[in-house]
Amino acid sequence: MIKKTTLILFLLSCALIVNAQIMQLDTIISTIEQANPELQMYDAQSAAFTSYAEGAKAWEAPKVGAGFFMTPYNPSMWKADNSGGMNNMGTNGMGSFMIQGQQMIPNPAKLKANEKYMQSMSEVEIANKDYVKNDLFAQAKMNYAEWIILKKKLYVLDEQEQLMNYIIKTSEIRYPYQQEKLNSIYKAKAELAAIQNMRLMFESEISWKRVALNQLMNRDKSIQFDVDTSIVFKNYEAIRLDTTLLITNRSDLTAIEKNILVYKNKQQYENSRLKPDFEIQYGHMFSFGNNPNLFTLMGMVTIPIAPWSSKMYKSTALGINYEIQGYQKQKEAIINEASGMVESLQWRISSQKKQINIYENTMLPALQKNYKASVLAYEQNTEDLFVVLDAVQALQMAKMELLDKKQQLLLLQIEYEKTIEQK
Repeated sequence: MIKKTTLILFLLSCALIVNAQIMQLDTIISTIEQANPELQMYDAQSAAFTSYAEGAKAWEAPKVGAGFFMTPYNPSMWKADNSGGMNNMGTNGMGSFMIQGQQMIPNPAKLKANEKYMQSMSEVEIANKDYVKNDLFAQAKMNYAEWIILKKKLYVLDEQEQLMNYIIKTSEIRYPYQQEKLNSIYKAKAELAAIQNMRLMFESEISWKRVALNQLMNRDKSIQFDVDTSIVFKNYEAIRLDTTLLITNRSDLTAIEKNILVYKNKQQYENSRLKPDFEIQYGHMFSFGNNPNLFTLMGMVTIPIAPWSSKMYKSTALGINYEIQGYQKQKEAIINEASGMVESLQWRISSQKKQINIYENTMLPALQKNYKASVLAYEQNTEDLFVVLDAVQALQMAKMELLDKKQQLLLLQIEYEKTIEQK
């Protein structure tokens, strides 16, 4: 009865899995790229700098003003006086009302350099987005791979649970005939409980993986879906490291190149500030009394090469040179670290594959034969149940260890892809 109940529950769980939507890893990656808010943040920041660049060549607003110009405080002196006074000489009046306009005309080279500087900052945000995107993709791949292994471990537990139920049922039948010991039955039931407890743990971890992937895709965390359990091992250990390809693919190196370009453009902008700006002013005066109307028309130019002002621009440009050198050294350090990591990952992938081969071709077949031999001896009353339980435990542990090895290999592959940023 227990065996039939377990089988029914197993078939029901399989039916639920079949009915759940299976999402391929490529679909998850595509959804993350389109919907993840962290990536959308970089798009917004890039668009902001692009917008700033579009306004970088704008002129300052013109200025207008109006007011009295060289006008006496005594209003009686504003008007002309022709009545004759001392020596029969009159006055024409004093003062005027003035309207004025002025416009700053910035140097075109300075505007162009500022626009180029702002546009290069937009490109840095795109490179930073690619770096974050590579990290998010790696997180999705790791959660997906770990979910696959957890499901395969559940399959192992299904087999073990059916086997333990069979052993318990058999031993309970044999016990009244003194063909089995009571402590052996209790040990078998304890093993069954341990399997059921492990199942709960694995199912809980699968739920965490589902939530993590939904979060990366910016979806409702309760959406149910399943994964494709097929596993593909790739021959990354046989690939010869191409440093040029590594430099081309790595988005953090691209971001450094873009930052170097930003500083070079900033340096050009600082140098352009040594160029003069121009200003034009025009004023018209409505003179009081009999005085003629007057005007002023002036052109002005800044002198940024003056020692007390050029020092700031020159020191900033020199400091930028050191910033660029720092980025170049950082780039060299990343290339050195990444190339060493790739070599290490290739060696570890090769070693992991060899261990998996030993498990699959030597250890598991031997443990499987040991288990079958112990079950056969137990059925013939020539072996104790404890020996059967030990054989079952050893076989289960080896299967679990093999799956752990496969998970480690999958994670090493993902780390390799993240390091070289393989799409």
